[in-house]
Amino acid sequence: MSTETRTHHPYSPSTLDSLKACPCYKSREDVINERAIAGTLAHSVVESREDNNELSDDDTVAAAECIDFVDQRRNLMEEARRQVVQFRIGHGIRLFTSQTTELKEVYLPIDDCVFEEEVWNPETNQSQEITIKATTAGYVDHALISHDRKYAELFDWKFGFWPVEKADKNLQGIAYCLGLFKRFPSLESIRFFFKQPHLEIVSDAVFTRAQVPELYLQVQTVVARAREARALVAKGDWSRATPMVPVCNFCYNLARCEKVLAMACKVGSKFYPLQIPESITPTMVLDKHQAALAMRLAGVMATWAAAFRSSTTDRVLRGDAEVPEGYILQPSTSKRTVVNPELYRGTVQRYVPLDKLRALDAANPLGFGAVEKAIMDATERGQKQAKVEEFQQVLKDTGAVKEGVPFVFLRAQAKVE
Repeated sequence: MSTETRTHHPYSPSTLDSLKACPCYKSREDVINERAIAGTLAHSVVESREDNNELSDDDTVAAAECIDFVDQRRNLMEEARRQVVQFRIGHGIRLFTSQTTELKEVYLPIDDCVFEEEVWNPETNQSQEITIKATTAGYVDHALISHDRKYAELFDWKFGFWPVEKADKNLQGIAYCLGLFKRFPSLESIRFFFKQPHLEIVSDAVFTRAQVPELYLQVQTVVARAREARALVAKGDWSRATPMVPVCNFCYNLARCEKVLAMACKVGSKFYPLQIPESITPTMVLDKHQAALAMRLAGVMATWAAAFRSSTTDRVLRGDAEVPEGYILQPSTSKRTVVNPELYRGTVQRYVPLDKLRALDAANPLGFGAVEKAIMDATERGQKQAKVEEFQQVLKDTGAVKEGVPFVFLRAQAKVE
């Protein structure tokens, strides 16, 4: 099923861990970045088993690893079925064995509940009532059901570079298992796998039908708290919000949340008293007549955050402070800049086919990202990254671009247990 026709549950399994951290959390579905696009393409490759030339070599290898992984698991399940068949034949037992069942991108609601809920519609700037079917429901990437329908394996592919919560505690995986237990009443146990090929991580856990009441209660509690919090938010009440990193960073409500805004007001008035008055409140900032104050606060917070990050990094590099827990020193370089447009354009023309070059001209002024993607799309599988690196080296050798300046920054790092 294509992503365009999918039903996205308001409390989808992928949001449950964030909702557990803050019941006011709402995913930012409007954010589309390079990794999200690559992840979507990689999922499609695993599902269809057909190569997509728009995918980088590294992501293609990652997708192939997922295909190999599920094939290995299917072969083991089929071998177990063959052993049962041989045993029955050897003992003269009548055969009633079916094949291993394979499901892809299957929608799994965990119950038959129906809710009426009031939510805030940012497009109309007012609340509206919606009908929600099931406490939560979502699409699991892959499922294998054993021949006797008593055992199953579920798989979810993660193509990002941020480790997810381990399978035994991950509410997304738990919700998928609950959905499969509901769909197949004969199942006695399910083994769930999270595979993150770019990080070389495979996390798995086994859940039994005896655990269903406890697991169901966990999910029910998280969703019930979130529903209650969203009902309050629809009335302008943010009392249930729990600001924290990194949940807030990816929340659609970041700019609206009064709890986060209160923190910003406190920081702004303390460090920039001439621009931000000490008496500032979230109500003042959100007042329609105080747009100038809101913009000043936004600018102050951006300046303060950048300065604070830079200062903390400098202290760590000087040895005046330890690397904060959960962070690492990450080397990087500033952005490249075009210093000779003619040379740059000429080099691009050598590497990008004419039809793609025209499309680039119509879409943007030949930015690095768009050009390098066009080069990868036009290059055969296995040579994509090498061709881009060759292009980058030519730009450097001819003096068409100025290389970025190396620097180091503190980057948050998820714990891998």
